[in-house]
Amino acid sequence: MLAMSKEDDGPAETAVELVAKSESQTTLVELPVEAIKASPYQPRLTLNEAAIEELANSIQSIGLVKPLIVRPIESGEYELIGGERRWRAHKLVGLKTVMAYVRPMSDAMAKILALTDNEGQEPLTEYERGRSYAHILSSGDESSQRALARRLGVNVSIVSRCLLLMELPEEARKILDKSPGLIGGLKAKEFIEFGKTHPELLLEAITSMRDEGLSQVQALRWISKKISEQQGNPDLSRVVSKSFTGLGTMKIDGRKMEFRCEKNVNMEAFSEQLAAFLETIKPDNLQTNE
Repeated sequence: MLAMSKEDDGPAETAVELVAKSESQTTLVELPVEAIKASPYQPRLTLNEAAIEELANSIQSIGLVKPLIVRPIESGEYELIGGERRWRAHKLVGLKTVMAYVRPMSDAMAKILALTDNEGQEPLTEYERGRSYAHILSSGDESSQRALARRLGVNVSIVSRCLLLMELPEEARKILDKSPGLIGGLKAKEFIEFGKTHPELLLEAITSMRDEGLSQVQALRWISKKISEQQGNPDLSRVVSKSFTGLGTMKIDGRKMEFRCEKNVNMEAFSEQLAAFLETIKPDNLQTNE
C-alpha cells in the first residue's frame, strides 16, 4: 500500500473541477475521424459491439449529442480521451468528421478523464477500474488511494475494493482481462482469499465461469467442495437441513451451523436451554480423524 503524504489531508480538485479551470484552453472543433487515435489509457477492456451499432444508428438519426474529448498530439493528430464508443460508431457508419472538445492536458489528467468519461450508461467493471487505479498509483500520478479517490470524486473504499482484485493470481487476471465482469461486488474478497490458498482451484473455477456460465456463488461453492474433498472430508461440502417441529430449522453447510427459529419461539429461553445442553457435550467424543 502506498504511503500517504502530508498533502493528502488537504483539499483536492476533482477531474471535473480541473477541466473547468481549463475552459479557456478548450475549443469545440469538427475533426476528421481518421485524425483521432485511440487512447493508451482506455480503462475499458471490452467493447459491446451491439451497443456500438445501436449508438451508430442513433447518431445517424439524431446526430451526436455529446462531443468527444481529445488532446492534440504530434503531426497534427489527436489522442482520444473520452468517447471511444461514439468515435467507433462514427467509423462504423462511415462518417468522415466528428465534433470534439480539444483540450491540452497532461498524461496524468488524461488517465483520470478516461476513467470519469466511462462511468455513463455502461459503467466500468470493478476489475477494469482496479487495473486503471493500480496503473495511476504505480506511475506516481497520484500519491495515494485517498488522493486518487478525491480526484475522481468517489469514496476511498471504492478505490480500495477495486484494487484488491489486482491481488488475484496472474493467470486468473489474464482471464479477467478478456472477461472483466466475471468477478466483483461482495463476493470478490472470497475469490481473492482462495487465490492465496488454492490458486489452481480458483483458476479452474474462473475458467468454468467464463466457459460454462457459472455464477460467482456457484463457483465459490464448487471451490469449497473441492477443498473439502482434498482434505478427506467430502461430507463437509454437502448442505444438510433438518426441521424441528415447533422450534425451527437447522442447516449445516460445511463447518457452519445455522438454526433459524420459528416466530413464536422465545429466543432467550431457547438460547438458555441450548447453552445448558452444549455444556453436557464432551468435545473428545466429537473429534474427527483429520
